[in-house]
Amino acid sequence: MVSWLLGIGNGQAQLSATNALNAPIKRVLMLFSEGRESTGSLMLEQSLRTEMLKDTTNRLEFYVEHLDAGRFSDQSHFRLFQDYLGKKYAGQHLDLILAVPSRNYVLAEQLPGDLFPNVPVVFVTVNELEVPHGLHDQEVTGIIQRFDLRGTFALMLRLQPDTRHIVVIGGTSDGDRATLARISEVAPTLEGIDFQFWTNRPVADLPEAVKKLPDGTAILLSTIQRDVTGQQYFMTQVAQLLAPSANAPVYVLGAAALGSGALGGAVVDPEDLGVRTAKLATRVLNGASPESVAIEIDTKGTQMVDWHALQRWHIKESRVPPDCNVRFRPETLWAEHRYIILAFLAVFVAQALTIAGLLTQRRQRRLAEIEVLNQRTELAHVSRVSTMGQLSSALAHELNQPLGAILRNAEAGELFLQKEKPDLDEIRAIFADIRKDDERAGNVINRMRSLLKRRSLESDPLDLQGLIEETITLARPDAIARRIHLSLRVAPELPLVLGDRVHLQQVLLNLMLNGMDAMSACRTADRVLSVVARMAGHDIEVVVKDRGTGIPADKVERVFEAFFTTKSDGMGMGLAISRTIIEAHGGKIRAENNPDKGASFIFTLKPAV
Repeated sequence: MVSWLLGIGNGQAQLSATNALNAPIKRVLMLFSEGRESTGSLMLEQSLRTEMLKDTTNRLEFYVEHLDAGRFSDQSHFRLFQDYLGKKYAGQHLDLILAVPSRNYVLAEQLPGDLFPNVPVVFVTVNELEVPHGLHDQEVTGIIQRFDLRGTFALMLRLQPDTRHIVVIGGTSDGDRATLARISEVAPTLEGIDFQFWTNRPVADLPEAVKKLPDGTAILLSTIQRDVTGQQYFMTQVAQLLAPSANAPVYVLGAAALGSGALGGAVVDPEDLGVRTAKLATRVLNGASPESVAIEIDTKGTQMVDWHALQRWHIKESRVPPDCNVRFRPETLWAEHRYIILAFLAVFVAQALTIAGLLTQRRQRRLAEIEVLNQRTELAHVSRVSTMGQLSSALAHELNQPLGAILRNAEAGELFLQKEKPDLDEIRAIFADIRKDDERAGNVINRMRSLLKRRSLESDPLDLQGLIEETITLARPDAIARRIHLSLRVAPELPLVLGDRVHLQQVLLNLMLNGMDAMSACRTADRVLSVVARMAGHDIEVVVKDRGTGIPADKVERVFEAFFTTKSDGMGMGLAISRTIIEAHGGKIRAENNPDKGASFIFTLKPAV
């Protein structure tokens, strides 16, 4: 029965996915007056996208363009923007234009009509500007939200009942003046409050001025799209500039300004506004004619306060209205997760009864881990022995050279000693050559012995350059026999690495031998094996690069799997053991094909601290 039900559920899910893929694509062009850095525009865009994707059965494609009128408000920039849109979207079928004008209605009224005359337009804006008559006569609908000034003043007087002075800070643009005019209309209804309007002061001078306000003062930050000097601003910028230095609470009209130090207000909530606009846009996308949907003009504010600002101004939360949204309040663990804590306590009691059994299992698991570690060490040792077996003929040749030189020097010494008056200087030179060749042969044997030892992984500070040079010395005889040129590049002043010399040599030697094998069928001129050591961020990166046949594209991700090999006579364990060793050192190893020819194996190591 369960399987049957699951089958139905999976079938329905697949059907829904198929329907979604087969649904028609609707293309929506979103036009914003402000630039991408406008916090309010970003919040509104996210809300619009989320709600429209949730409400529609169509597949939606969004295109977003920003006029950036806050920085470039001249007509030449607007014409450039207009030309840019016309060329970019020529031939592109658009189903809806979502316009978000802020400083005027051009994005909703003039621009779409000039460029996309047959595309329906839904706009949303927050301002106090008069609605152009021509907007009602076009294929346009939308939402115009006014600021809830009465709600902001009511919240202000509730939080600060002793308020006697209100300083209103505003700008000089057309939108700024329209908002100030609305404030001037509401101000006389607040009896006993002295209003001051700061509209002729540069914003740059305001941080110093708001430090010296009399007791019983509150600051209302109106819109400031442009100050008296012509400088362009966003409300969030001005709030961040004034709130930290002001000696009176700052109230704002937009939710995006909260978090800057402002206390709050009956603000425009971009998320709520985005949801309402998305529902209207979805209606139009589904076939409703824009001219049949009346433009909504609404005064709506959501009471919000910043918890940190409440603490700064020592305002008790009992004064905050019950339906007011308190932002950024750090919830206590008990208040936020009471039921979860109780559930965890119940689980903890149940778990306590099973700990004794788990401890036994833990001991068994640790014993198993030790056994796995021992087996891994043994396997690594077997791999090293196998690797040395591959090098045996070349190493024998390298040993024969000093041993042969020792024999020849000994024979020459015997001849000198047979003379009646032997040349002692020549005999001393012969002994010196014998000693040097003996040390050379001893070094070869010692390097072989160190790699053949059975040992567990140790961790010591190592000179990576010396370790690589020593490994190349081991591999060079085999490379000479195969007519392969070895190249080493080590970045200057590399830090020491923390690791096990023998195990890291095993990894490097295995990668070098694999690279040599990969070039066995190449021309002699192409047989170049490079070893590079360099910094990569905070790690040290070692690259072994060959110019061989490369790795088949479908097998690159599998080369480190145990028993997987691309060689006809390979066991498939060398790279798997190498990965285990590197990961035990806290590093990572990967393989990739070179752009030109061959493959590279790259592993990283942590510097010794």
